[in-house]
Amino acid sequence: MNTRFLSFALVLIFWFAGAQAQTTTDLTVEQAREIALQALFARQPRPALEIAEAILAQIPDDRGALMIIAAAAPQVGDPDRGGQAGAGAWALSLTDIQLYEAARLTASAAVTAELYTNASFWLRRALNVAPNDQERQRTLNDARAVTRTNPWSSRLSFSLAPSTNLNGGADDDEYTIEGVSTQGDPFEASISEDGLALAGWRATLNASTQYRFFENAQNRASVGLAYQGVRVHITEDTKVTDEALRTDVVQLSLRYDRALENGALGVTLSEAFFQYRVFDRDSLESDVEDYRTTRLGVDRRLTLSDRAAVALSASRERVLYSDTSNIPTLHRSRIGAAFTYVLDSRDRIGVNLSFGLADSDSPNSVQRDQSVSFSYTWAEPIGPVTLSAGVGATWRNYPDYLVIDPGAPFSGFVPLEGGRDDQTLSANLNIGFPQVEYFGFRPGVRIDAERTNSNVSRFETTRVSAGFTLTSVF
Repeated sequence: MNTRFLSFALVLIFWFAGAQAQTTTDLTVEQAREIALQALFARQPRPALEIAEAILAQIPDDRGALMIIAAAAPQVGDPDRGGQAGAGAWALSLTDIQLYEAARLTASAAVTAELYTNASFWLRRALNVAPNDQERQRTLNDARAVTRTNPWSSRLSFSLAPSTNLNGGADDDEYTIEGVSTQGDPFEASISEDGLALAGWRATLNASTQYRFFENAQNRASVGLAYQGVRVHITEDTKVTDEALRTDVVQLSLRYDRALENGALGVTLSEAFFQYRVFDRDSLESDVEDYRTTRLGVDRRLTLSDRAAVALSASRERVLYSDTSNIPTLHRSRIGAAFTYVLDSRDRIGVNLSFGLADSDSPNSVQRDQSVSFSYTWAEPIGPVTLSAGVGATWRNYPDYLVIDPGAPFSGFVPLEGGRDDQTLSANLNIGFPQVEYFGFRPGVRIDAERTNSNVSRFETTRVSAGFTLTSVF
């Protein structure tokens, strides 16, 4: 026990008498801490702060005094000092319960200073060392409240996944049209090496931040910046390089939401910049190409009942390629509807419908498509895992599609009668591990499978991939 005596003026509070008196006396560190704590509990933060600071002046690494300052300083208008003291107390903590107390006090000081992102960081630390389920739920509720209050919303995720088809390549090198091979006299066509399915690993980094710059009872406006980078490692024996499948996307967006009597209305305007590679089979090098998209989208969310909701959406997008690509401008339009329903078991069913069209001066870019998908999410864990699953189908038609004419080698390309037709079936399974959590994140595994049939064999593809995910609990 530290028996060092401190001599300083103490404000002694007589709670029963309701009076205050000041005197000078010698106290042990333990006695001084106890008086400071009593003042703090009596809602007298200033004397508690003065006593704790006096202790620190002689014992700079006194964790108890730092904890008192972390609690008292924000109450007297100095949350920055409280945050510094809380961080110092964290560094001196030896047990999980000490770490938990220090993290929560530091987060509280950050909230008082309106440093909500910093508060979320310390609440994640607190979640990691919460002593029991009750305290963990309390901290989780606080973290969710901070997230709702925070005008900044940032996300960071990373995945590393094996895939049987990194590049959307064909299953076979034989080029057929309507089931008829194009190989033979007087012209022979086959699918090039870079057009075949390439297996390997895909690493994806997603980072985004959004700032809510205006909000009142009915309206909210925010601006966002997002980045996605994809890198691959091809495990096939091929001349195609990893660099050839590298992509980068940066997107700037502006969003407005308005609360209505039933549901809400949202409008999003975004500008995205895409950079990709074009593989040169002769030089085995990749040329950098890019394009940008400008998109305007509108969505309407409606509550149909206490169990059912629907979201309607419509968008118009312009795709503008770089001059070096020689690809004409593309315009896309899309409408969609998403319906959700909660069962008696609290399991959730989802149905999504989508219709789209694309117009361009390039015949092979003109497209019509329809898609439908179904999802099912189990409310309760099944054994040690949570589950959600989905299936979907998409039909695409390219009415003016041009194909190689093997009977006319000098003319090269002719329109395909009826156009190109693709039919894609997909399925996915998401597996979560609720009993495994670190820093407020839970790991998961997502498995995707997709099969596309087409009357042009270059677009007959099969893809299976599995990836690890991290999901925030707030």
